[in-house]
Amino acid sequence: MASLINIGLSGLTTSQAGLHTTGNNIANSEVAGYSRQQNIQRAKGSLQEGQVFIGTGTTLGDVRRVYNAFLDAQLQTATSLNSDSTAYLGQVTPLNNMLSDSNTGITGALSNFFSSLQSAANKPTEDASRQLLLSNAQALSGRFNSLSAQFKQQNNNINGNLGTMTSRINELTSSIAQYNEQISKASATSGQPNELLDQRDEAVRQLNELVGVQTVERNGSIDVYLKNGQSLVLGKTTNKMSAEPSASDPTQFAVKLQRGSTTMDVTNSISGGEMGGLLRYRSETLAPAMNELGRIALVVSQQLNSQLGQGIDKNGEFGAALFGDINSDKAMSARSTPKVGNAGSAALNVVIRDTGKLSTSDYQVTFVGPGADKYQVKKLPDGTDMGTFSTNDDPAPVIDGFSIDLRAGTAAVGDSFKITPTRNASAEIDVVLTDAKRLALAAPLTATSGSGNTGTGVIKQPVLTSVLDIADPAQRLELQTGIKYSTPVRLVFGSETTT
Repeated sequence: MASLINIGLSGLTTSQAGLHTTGNNIANSEVAGYSRQQNIQRAKGSLQEGQVFIGTGTTLGDVRRVYNAFLDAQLQTATSLNSDSTAYLGQVTPLNNMLSDSNTGITGALSNFFSSLQSAANKPTEDASRQLLLSNAQALSGRFNSLSAQFKQQNNNINGNLGTMTSRINELTSSIAQYNEQISKASATSGQPNELLDQRDEAVRQLNELVGVQTVERNGSIDVYLKNGQSLVLGKTTNKMSAEPSASDPTQFAVKLQRGSTTMDVTNSISGGEMGGLLRYRSETLAPAMNELGRIALVVSQQLNSQLGQGIDKNGEFGAALFGDINSDKAMSARSTPKVGNAGSAALNVVIRDTGKLSTSDYQVTFVGPGADKYQVKKLPDGTDMGTFSTNDDPAPVIDGFSIDLRAGTAAVGDSFKITPTRNASAEIDVVLTDAKRLALAAPLTATSGSGNTGTGVIKQPVLTSVLDIADPAQRLELQTGIKYSTPVRLVFGSETTT
């Protein structure tokens, strides 16, 4: 027969274990990832006495985590989305503050420039107004340059952060794989190792702070996948991530995933977490902002230079360019980047033809067969097909305000180039005019009636209809050097004249 003392002692021992579990819960209440635990009691085996079974007391059946898989999955998702939003906000806020401030943004500098342009146009003979216009033009180009430098610094910071985060992700995935192994061993010989389970869940939560992942439980282990289905952890094995210059654009780091001997670019499929927020900010905000700023710089340069080239300066000569040539050899070559691994030796020039038709997009040019004498153009990032063109086309076709010329070398089928028509323009804009007297603030043509005219006929102010071609090297050279004003033209109407 069971001893009453032993039965009572089993109850005391089980209750004492409950106090231990409660104390452990209190002690770990501030530990990240800790799950509250509870004791599971069960009856001891009974002893048969004659025709009946008499109980022998109670025992501690298990110590379990108070855990809900659904709530944990919601926590992991919320953690990923929160980190994504926080990272995005942390990047976009200083950009917004910089552009909206009249002292640091482009709006104030543009306003000052056009105000001084209007003032100089109203007082073309006043040297002070001319000098103020020239000074504000220099201030405007300096503001473009400064904003571009800050954009590029932010892009460099993102590159550095991606490298740091991939290293941390690799550390966490290695920890999860180790927890998988330890939990499998412990579960095979005893009950659930609650602390190891908590630590593994916490590692997954920290991983979601960096990049959005999904988990699948398999034989006591969990496999970890990116949102596109690529695996980071499979049981006890891991696949490493890295951040390195993109093959198509070395100025932007790409996120690579190594699976055995294969390395794949997963940049465009990453979402969630701090990394997802940074990549989303770079693609949706930073890159378009850099391109938009460059487009404004190109429009200002082309339109002002073109207009000044059709006027007369204070020396009686056709005006010279105020801003640098937007189609200089350096500028045209910098707008295309060959993909790493291209088989051919081709180098491309991107010529701006019409700034009014430029977009804020980048483009991908791919040479196609059979003889690589044709190239296909796609707009990024959505991949919109802009058409397939021949390298023999003369003149080269205009695509969204620009054209592509084969500068040197030969292309091979499959060779690819990234085209950035506007990205670098804000960094390259500069004032090349140093003499304020060279500002062309007067019309090149005027009409005055002859002194001997007796009729009532009136001739309107003539208009110069020829427009400078910014893609024509000869005309650009003339604009940079200035053209001597030609002699007056006399128009004869019957016996009356107009000069």
